[in-house]
Amino acid sequence: MPTVIGMSDDPDQIRAQARRAARLATEARGAATSVSSNSSVQWHSQGAERFRKKLSDRASEFRDRADDLDHLSRLLYSHARHVADHENTVKDIVHTVVPGSALLW
Repeated sequence: MPTVIGMSDDPDQIRAQARRAARLATEARGAATSVSSNSSVQWHSQGAERFRKKLSDRASEFRDRADDLDHLSRLLYSHARHVADHENTVKDIVHTVVPGSALLW
């Protein structure tokens, strides 16, 4: 059974996850670079060609996942901004309706 992860309603926690996704993207790009640098092996054979092709494919996959993680990070930052904006709107409305309610926040 897949793990279900709930979305936080705390903008700081959402931003923390956005930073985590950005760090993972950086790590994935580093892995792509590492894998790519191993593709310059100096031997020639069908096996060597297959090896280089697999390394190239893996590097490409790492770069694709890094792009996905960057996109996720941007979406999470945007979501955090919207959550914070909505919280502020609710606080403003409550403060207008219930004077002194700022103490509740």
